[in-house]
Amino acid sequence: MGNRTLRVNELLKREVSQFIHRELGSAVVGVTITDVAASSDYKSATVYFSMVGDATTTGAMESRLNDCAQEINQHLRHTITLRNIPRIRFKHDISMERGSRILQMLDEIDAEQKRRPQP
Repeated sequence: MGNRTLRVNELLKREVSQFIHRELGSAVVGVTITDVAASSDYKSATVYFSMVGDATTTGAMESRLNDCAQEINQHLRHTITLRNIPRIRFKHDISMERGSRILQMLDEIDAEQKRRPQP
C-alpha cells in the first residue's frame, strides 16, 4: 500500500468520524471508526467501526450507518479535494473482539500451566 493510499485512508477516517459524531450525535455514542480501506482507484472504501454491544446492536448500527452513507459521501465531496471521492460502506470491525478472545485463551493456557505440577 502506497504512502498516498495511507494518507487518503487516514483523511477519510478523520472526516467520516467527525461527520458521524457531529451530525448523528447521540445516535452513534460508543461508535469508533477504527480503519478505512480505500480501493486502489479510490472509487470505493470500506469504513470499519467498532462499538460495545451484541450482534443485534452492531448489526442495527451497521445498517444505520450504511443508510447515512450517501449523506456522508455528499459531505466528503464538499470537504475533500480528490479526483474520485470513494463511495463508502460501513462494516463492523471484529478485530477487537477477536483480540480479546485470543488474550482470554492465552490467560487460560497460562492458568493451566500454573496448575500443573512442575517435575
